[in-house]
Amino acid sequence: MAGRDMKEPDPGSIRNLALLSEYDGTAFCGWQIQSGQRTVQQVLRDALIRLTGESELQLTGCSRTDAGVHARGHVSHFHTRCRIPVDRFPLALNSVLPSDVSVKAACPVYAGFNARFAARAKTYTYRIWNQQTRPAIGRNQVCHVPGQLDLAAVRQTLPILTGRHDFQAFRDTGGNNRSTVRNLFRIELAVEGPLVVLTYQGDGFLYHMVRVITGTLVAVAQGKLTPEQVAGILAGGDRRLAGKTMPPEGLCLEQVLYDPPLFINQTEQAGPEGDNHVQSTLE
Repeated sequence: MAGRDMKEPDPGSIRNLALLSEYDGTAFCGWQIQSGQRTVQQVLRDALIRLTGESELQLTGCSRTDAGVHARGHVSHFHTRCRIPVDRFPLALNSVLPSDVSVKAACPVYAGFNARFAARAKTYTYRIWNQQTRPAIGRNQVCHVPGQLDLAAVRQTLPILTGRHDFQAFRDTGGNNRSTVRNLFRIELAVEGPLVVLTYQGDGFLYHMVRVITGTLVAVAQGKLTPEQVAGILAGGDRRLAGKTMPPEGLCLEQVLYDPPLFINQTEQAGPEGDNHVQSTLE
């Protein structure tokens, strides 16, 4: 349960329920409903309407992921009078959902809970396949980057980008953020054979921010930028000097964190102990 004490609702009362979902974004035009397009929000909402019979049901997501972007831990919420036990919603929904979307868990939340505005932090990964030949299996979950990469230089750059900064230089046009200041609690680099995984956790992310930072780190790995130049780009705020926007298929929303956690597996802590600088508007 999220945040506040909850009693079993009376028959006929409205419940607010949160869903934990994963999806393969390859065949979707992103999360948000768009006229004439296949989106995750539309597919999941259609399944909920079919299950509950409530044609006016509204579904609110924690994040509007772009076309081709994946999620392992997307959170959404909806209000319903449906009396299906909350623990049965995942199996019931998965019986009518397409194979590229799966509901992993559901839980009751307090009436005013909002999956977007209640989030304390988000964790994304970006996966790079660093081999001369492009992959066939799993090609839609990684970005192929051939050639030798200087990962030591990347590790040297990570502390420069970690912390609370104005990330104006690392966002693309198209977002509607009033502030470009964000707090990146951590950036980690892991390598397993040809697979390079960058993990980002922060209080919020600007439009394409993870993909632009990753493109900048790839430029460092390829010797096109130095860590010192990245520090200057961060300070100067000029998007034109940062790296390219990486393709969407390597990006995955891994986890959205709430206080207290919504789901049993959300044990990861957001930011340093006692951090009170979490943005209320997350993109």
